[in-house]
Formats: sequence, C-alpha cells, structure tokens
Amino acid sequence: MRWALGFFTLCLVLAIVRAALIALAIATALALLFFFATRPRETLLFMSVFVVTGLATARPALFIVVLGIVAVAVVLAGWKRKPVPSPSFSEKRLR
Repeated sequence: MRWALGFFTLCLVLAIVRAALIALAIATALALLFFFATRPRETLLFMSVFVVTGLATARPALFIVVLGIVAVAVVLAGWKRKPVPSPSFSEKRLR
C-alpha cells in the first residue's frame, strides 16, 4: 500500500509538471504571434537565429554549404548594385 501511494504521488507530480510545460509552450507560441504582429523584423531575426543554431548543431556540413551559398548570393547582389553618387554641394539647389 505504501508503494502505491508513492507511485500515485509521483504520477500527480509528473502530471503537474506536464501541465506547466504545456502552459509555458502555449504562452511562448502566443508571445511569438503577438511579437510577430507588432515587431515582425525582430521576430523573424530571433526565429532565424534559432534555425541557424539548430542547423549548425544538427548538420554542420549542411550549415557550411548553406553559409557558402548565402555568402556568394550576398557578394553577387552587392556586385550588381551600382553605387548611387551623392550630389556635390554645387549641384544642390538652395532656396
């Protein structure tokens, strides 16, 4: 009988911990939705940091390949862009 009481107590504690973790997951998801609506750029940056970190830990070789592709794309995008010359002081119209 004593073992059964200990077992039921352990089950109750684990159920409470599980409910707390589920509530924390729901609160985190709602917070991400709220901040995605109010601050989309920062939220996407936050989520992309987690994705990149997860990719780097799970598959380092794939991470290196993706990092190389992104670096080449950034270099090519900067290469095609023509610099916009800033107007000199004499070209500005003064009113």
